[in-house]
Amino acid sequence: MDGLFARLKQRKIVQWALAYLAGAFALLQAVDIIGQRFAWPDQVERILIVALAIGFLIALVLAWYHGERGAQRMSGVELSVLALLLAIGGGVLWRVGAGTHAGDTAAATEPPATALGAASTAVLPFVNMSADKANEYFSDGMTETLLNRLAQVPQLKVAARTSSFSFKGSNIDVRKIAAQLGVASLVEGSVQQAGDTLRITAQLIRAGDGAHLWSRNYDRKAADLFAIQDEIAGAVTEALVGELLPKTREILAKGGTKNLAAYDAYTRALEQLAVNNFPANIQAEALMKQALSLDPGYVDAMLGLANTWLNMFRTGQITLTEFQARTTPMLDRVEAIDPGNAWLLMFRGEIAQSRGEDEVALQLVKRAVATAPGVARLHNILADIYSQQDNPEAALPEMDLALALNPLDANVIRYRASKLRWANRLDEAKAAALLALERDPKNSSNHWELSENERARGNLVGAIVWSAKAYLMDPADPESPANVAESLDEIGEAAAADAWIVESLNQVPENLLAESVGIAAAYSRGNRAKAVERALRIIPRRSEEHHDFWRRAVTFGCLAADETGRTADLRAALGGAGALPHDLSAAGFDAWVGTTGSANVKLRQLARLRRCVFSAAPADAARREQLRAIAARVEGADWERRTEWRSLAAELGHDREAMIAAFIAPADAVVTDLPLREGAARMLGIAADPRVAAHFADQRTELARQRAALPAALAKEGLPLLPPAR
Repeated sequence: MDGLFARLKQRKIVQWALAYLAGAFALLQAVDIIGQRFAWPDQVERILIVALAIGFLIALVLAWYHGERGAQRMSGVELSVLALLLAIGGGVLWRVGAGTHAGDTAAATEPPATALGAASTAVLPFVNMSADKANEYFSDGMTETLLNRLAQVPQLKVAARTSSFSFKGSNIDVRKIAAQLGVASLVEGSVQQAGDTLRITAQLIRAGDGAHLWSRNYDRKAADLFAIQDEIAGAVTEALVGELLPKTREILAKGGTKNLAAYDAYTRALEQLAVNNFPANIQAEALMKQALSLDPGYVDAMLGLANTWLNMFRTGQITLTEFQARTTPMLDRVEAIDPGNAWLLMFRGEIAQSRGEDEVALQLVKRAVATAPGVARLHNILADIYSQQDNPEAALPEMDLALALNPLDANVIRYRASKLRWANRLDEAKAAALLALERDPKNSSNHWELSENERARGNLVGAIVWSAKAYLMDPADPESPANVAESLDEIGEAAAADAWIVESLNQVPENLLAESVGIAAAYSRGNRAKAVERALRIIPRRSEEHHDFWRRAVTFGCLAADETGRTADLRAALGGAGALPHDLSAAGFDAWVGTTGSANVKLRQLARLRRCVFSAAPADAARREQLRAIAARVEGADWERRTEWRSLAAELGHDREAMIAAFIAPADAVVTDLPLREGAARMLGIAADPRVAAHFADQRTELARQRAALPAALAKEGLPLLPPAR
């Protein structure tokens, strides 16, 4: 053994090995640094490690034979040591090679493209490294500001805030996060604030292999915050889409402020908007106004204030009229500074739609989407516009895009479920609603969507159960008790329905939802005069329409008016409210559509309110012919043969067999709205037909069966038939 060590020393094996290892380590460090800067794939480094491992074995052999000529013969011990070295080296090589192979296999099994494409990213919440944890709003606000800027770049697709913020505080691998968000890269970083000093780190990471595409550390004064944000946004954009063009620089620079105090108020307001309840909306409004008092030209704060008012309108804190009155002058201020802003176009479209300016609304929101196609909410709003214009098939592709950009947001999943339900794709809609419930089990709106799905299937028991659950989740919302009352009245539990109507009115006195259910109940119980009077009172409240309550109630009023001889009164009131044209002549219809409306949309509105437009009475023959002429002019000469219009065409042409077939078709087998459909059959003169009468009798039998099953279903879920006593 002593001879072996002497020969190792003679051939300087240890010196060769140490020198080689030192050089290899230095080379790997250099390649790692250069590779990060130039975004080299990790495979380059893995190949280099394999080459260096092979080289190490070669170096050992060369060192052994580097000694005196003729002294190359080895003893048995020397051969054993060299074999051991070769075995160790081979084992290292095998492990590295296996790692490389495994890495290549993993890369090969990665999806070849992300859901949003190569130029896509998500901005993960920047970590608050400040000593004061209350500064969380600042790091979150910076994240959201950066996200919003990047989302304005047309070439980029950026995961929405809700989805990216769902990973806040998690230690999930970047590949898994990117896979869930469907993006090709991730932006992450940290913010540390101490007095007027900021320390910000930011990096852009490629999702496929975790490589850094760009990274930077900043130690600056707080006043430099806005320049830092511009630099980060520009660097990320350039890394993902190529050269940063002047137009892109202009997009990234728009909307912000140079006033730190204004920015601080704005980011605090964003924190409140994310909460989105009554008190938080009020606080957000005050903070957005504070930001604008400090910087009157702060466009982001102007749009943030408009967004706050939209939240307040949708939660019932302000009326539609108040929303329009507050928002319109604010949007005028934005337009003077940034006339092509996507959010400006979207809000203008929302207001236009609420005014019945269908074509204007559609074009404005389409322009908004074209301006910033990477913003999930814009696709969501466009889908809403399509739905309000009775075009569910056009709404669904937009909801698919919204979901791709915001895949983890339970609200977006639920919105898509409602669009699927509207298109009568009930199984898909239910699956989506259940997923939304799984993601957000405490949100009463998910229970509401499942209730509506069961109603659409004719399962009133299921509808009552889900609506009652929604009420328990949010007992201050008047809609859930109104929904419970609606289904209870249809199933035959009149007293319980009345109790739930009272509960809804206790939440918000005279709310349209409870008033509408009351009109349906009055009609179904035979009190036609009461139904007419109450319908006349809610017709002027058309702007409060919510989930079709107004239209349904007015339809019951029109059926009651037909049976009591008061049709003229209802039609006059509807004309005065702008819900019907004053006459059905071509000129009257065109005047009703106006220069900003859509003839197609208005025709669909007439079709949905047709119980108020015409009856089968001889006196209405002229009205029926006028409406047929309007349909042919708007939809084309073949309109009667298209599936969408066959039912209306049969009624206008007084085709008795076609009308009967429509009423007793399998699609009409659901038991919801039975009093409404029986009234329509009487109005059309087909209620006495034996086939129609037998169909309705079968449905009444089904209603009785469901009523008998209701107590057990409620008991199983621990739900009461009556609302809690006050």
